[in-house]
Amino acid sequence: MTAARRGPPNFTREAVVRLWLHRQGLDRPRGSTPLDHGAFVDHLERTGALQLDSVNVVDRAHYVTLWSRFGPYDRTRVDGWVYGERVAYEYWGHEASILPISHLPLGRRRMRRFPPPSWSGRKWWSRYATSTASKRRVLRRLRAEGPLESVDFAPRPAERGEKTESLAWRLHEDKRSLKLLWHDGRVAVSGRRHFRCVYDVAERVYPEGPAASLTEYHDSWLIIALSGCGIAPERHLVNYFTGPELNAAERRRVIARNLRKKRIVEVEVEGLRGPCYALPEHLETIDELPEPTGTTLICPFDSLLWQRKRAAELLDFHYTVEIYVPAAKRKYGYYVLPILHDGRLVGRLDPKLHRDRGVLEIRSLHFEPGFAPTPTFRTALGDTLVDLADFLGVTRILGL
Repeated sequence: MTAARRGPPNFTREAVVRLWLHRQGLDRPRGSTPLDHGAFVDHLERTGALQLDSVNVVDRAHYVTLWSRFGPYDRTRVDGWVYGERVAYEYWGHEASILPISHLPLGRRRMRRFPPPSWSGRKWWSRYATSTASKRRVLRRLRAEGPLESVDFAPRPAERGEKTESLAWRLHEDKRSLKLLWHDGRVAVSGRRHFRCVYDVAERVYPEGPAASLTEYHDSWLIIALSGCGIAPERHLVNYFTGPELNAAERRRVIARNLRKKRIVEVEVEGLRGPCYALPEHLETIDELPEPTGTTLICPFDSLLWQRKRAAELLDFHYTVEIYVPAAKRKYGYYVLPILHDGRLVGRLDPKLHRDRGVLEIRSLHFEPGFAPTPTFRTALGDTLVDLADFLGVTRILGL
């Protein structure tokens, strides 16, 4: 007589959310842990990356993402860790990102495979790709002149009189080559000036080291996403870490391989469709995790929101970044920050920093259906806005 086969472990949605917020560093009051060198590296390792974005309505995305967890801090220290100590590097993680330096072998594998095979033959790629001559020009200038910005590839004084289409095309092409050389690893971001990328040849920025194997690179899509999410079905992992461009069949092979290796385990979640997966070490302490507490605001490009299906299915929060929506069609505002309160996304706040006037304006505030703000919550939200204003260097808050 054979023993009955045990099914996968079963977890409640509440336990899954607790683990998710714990992995994201959002399960405790903002500022409970100071942002020091170790906490910064730990955040990168746990979530996989800090997304970069140029929108500056409040502050740059990676700065706001860190503030959401650690409260006010010195931005120059973060910049020093990334561009001085090189504990992290800029590359493609979830879009353009700051990644832990330990992930550089994965980055090198993508660099060696750039452009991805799936781009071959696409019309947009044939229009964007640049000539070998252009790439050589860019590399020659970087080696001779040192770190340069994109603007440094504008016409030089001696060239400005050459009002020819060929010159304009060459300069435009060289700017594209700069970005493509960053993607393929021959150029690296060595620093930033007023958020503008400063580029240099890669050997003067990246430490020496190997590239990950193709298997390790493909596996990183799964392992990094599970590190940031905790427990998740495949659909919640798609587009979390976007370095490897895997189709559905490749993703299934990655999952199957890691299940065979017992690197991940299959679990079930009450009320969540489909098989879910987790790293075994995360399940060892899941029952010990406390209920999430604290109130904070979440950047639109925060890793918590990289997979919108996950926010919808686990937190009943349907989110669209309305920056890209025409003004007349926006429902909540231009740069809406979701409000996280005691483990729930309970509202949306649309702020705007007026740097010239030293004012943080709250242009709109919306609460989720079924959420009734209490006096305690309103006090917590007010404290959060004061904390944000302090981080932004302003003293006045208008509109709330």
